[in-house]
Amino acid sequence: MKRFFDRSRPVLTPRDLVTTFTKRTYEDLTLPKRALIVFDSGDLRRLLGRLRHSPIHAWSGFRAIYRIDGKDTILTRSYFGGPNIAALVEELACFGVEEFIVWGYCGAINEGLELGDVIAVRGALREDGVSFHYIDDSGGDIVYTDWIDYWDGYTKEYNLLDGIIWSCDAIYRETEKKIEGYNRKGILAVEMEVASFYSVCKYRGVKAIAFVVVSDLLINGIWKGGFHDGSFKRGAKRLFDFIIEKVI
Repeated sequence: MKRFFDRSRPVLTPRDLVTTFTKRTYEDLTLPKRALIVFDSGDLRRLLGRLRHSPIHAWSGFRAIYRIDGKDTILTRSYFGGPNIAALVEELACFGVEEFIVWGYCGAINEGLELGDVIAVRGALREDGVSFHYIDDSGGDIVYTDWIDYWDGYTKEYNLLDGIIWSCDAIYRETEKKIEGYNRKGILAVEMEVASFYSVCKYRGVKAIAFVVVSDLLINGIWKGGFHDGSFKRGAKRLFDFIIEKVI
């Protein structure tokens, strides 16, 4: 996979694309320091319903971005998958964002996890395609965040877990053999975006942390969806409260 990594200059840049589509200047599009990114439209609605905010009109028609009143923070949504979060981070970082926080979901592969558990992701196993365009494979198969220790006290206060997850682009190729093998290595869960997210942030020299809620279980060769389960909803509510009180 190392062959994907190339240090030469990209021809298309986020600045070129965003200014072209919005017909705005770089100064018009400048953003605050911190960005909170969610994937679920319901999570976005709940946060907007709780927080005083205003849309950033310069980005309208290209990205829906909301400035949180009185805070140096924006809120926006990414579609699922590594390429989507990578493009969004590239664009926001280009226009001033230096700290990225992601609220995501995952499937537990470790028998010790339950629906509704929340993981502060220390690192992600790279079974995505995006990460290898941003960092080569000389550092190993796992990409880590350097920002995890900053959140340690907060995560303990809210009883959040801390661990490694597996990022896999192919949602229907999370096979029994891989799940068993990665579980033995201590990997907690699987999802689709964090390895891409951390790799882009590392390449751009910006801070990144992902918090993921266990929404389903892939254990002992059986998949169990928990999207309507009370435990899952309570876990999502716990992360919601954490974000309102500690992230925003």
